[in-house]
Amino acid sequence: MQQLGLAGIGQQLMTLATWKKENQIFTHKSFLDDDLRWSAWDEIEDVHDFMSTYGPDCIARGNSEKEAILKFCEWNGIEPPFWW
Repeated sequence: MQQLGLAGIGQQLMTLATWKKENQIFTHKSFLDDDLRWSAWDEIEDVHDFMSTYGPDCIARGNSEKEAILKFCEWNGIEPPFWW
């Protein structure tokens, strides 16, 4: 797992997994042969419960996990990972 240390924040190391946990962001990579294999959502870990509460249009999709997360962050006013 890749970690990033930046000057000015001490020895604190941030990973994508930690950032997602802190921001309650969940992602999934579909096994379907689709250009938008990655999806991202928040609050409710179970994607089916999330869709039944907010609808499928509230799940961001992208070609990569990063693209899906950035799209979801943009839609919801969430600060994306600082190192992106």
